[in-house]
Parts: sequence; structure tokens; C-alpha cells
Amino acid sequence: MAKKKMNRQELIEEINTAGRKMSTVTVIFHQTIAEKAGLSGSDHKYLDLLFQEGEMTAGRLAELTGLTTGAVTGIIDRLEEQGMVKRERDPDDRRKVLVVPHVEKAMKRLAPVFEPLREDLEAFYDPYSVEELEIIRKYLVDTIGFFTKKIQKLKRNDS
Repeated sequence: MAKKKMNRQELIEEINTAGRKMSTVTVIFHQTIAEKAGLSGSDHKYLDLLFQEGEMTAGRLAELTGLTTGAVTGIIDRLEEQGMVKRERDPDDRRKVLVVPHVEKAMKRLAPVFEPLREDLEAFYDPYSVEELEIIRKYLVDTIGFFTKKIQKLKRNDS
């Protein structure tokens, strides 16, 4: 029996449902990865933010995450204690302290978990054509932009 073709609204509802499920499974997945590496789920993602953005002040990390500077100090303390980051004076402004990810040490802990994942993802993407991968990439980039704007609006309380 052929599957009934969905209309636009039905497709959007299916995409929204799948997006919610994807969000939940992603959080659980990263929590599991973090535990394997000896980190909390949130500390793992804040470390990832430092990997993505590079060294920054604690104030900038607080700004990016929406956390208080006190909460960020606790995160930095935990990550520093585990050798994942270090605090360094800003060479351009000695009054500032930068949080610098210690990539080599962090990767030593994270690579055993992520290397097999990278290989599995290669196999996962195999069935998709280049055109399909381009659509997926565009969707993900657009989604990131959409939710980044939503986060900013929510923080300003003008939903």
C-alpha cells in the first residue's frame, strides 16, 4: 500500500515533532558522552563553546551562555581543575583574564569517545546524495540562526 502524501501543514507538524525528539536525544547523547569523558553534560557543552569560539573572558562566556558571572566562574573552576582550560592574562590588556581551552588535554579525554562517532557518522551519511547533504546543511544552518535569534529575544523578554 502506498503511503499517503502529506500536505505542507502535516509535513511541518512532522518536522516539529522530529525536531523535538532530535533535541531531546541530542541532550541525552551529549550527557552520555560527557559522562564517558568524566564531565557533566553542561560543562562539556561550555567547553565545546570555548572550542568553537576560542579563548574569551569569563564575562564573554557568561554573555554567550546567559549565565551569571558567578555560575561561569564555577564552570571555569571545574574545567580548570580537570585541566580542560586555563586562565591567562590578556596580552593586550593585563587587567583582563582569558579562559583558554587546553585543546590537547581535552582531546585526550574526548577523542576516545568522538573518534568512533566520527567514523559512524561517515557511514551514516553514505546513503545521502551531495544535493541532499546540501539541503540538510542549509536546514541546520538556518535552524541555528533561527534559534539564536529566539534565544536573544527570550533573554530580552520580548518573546
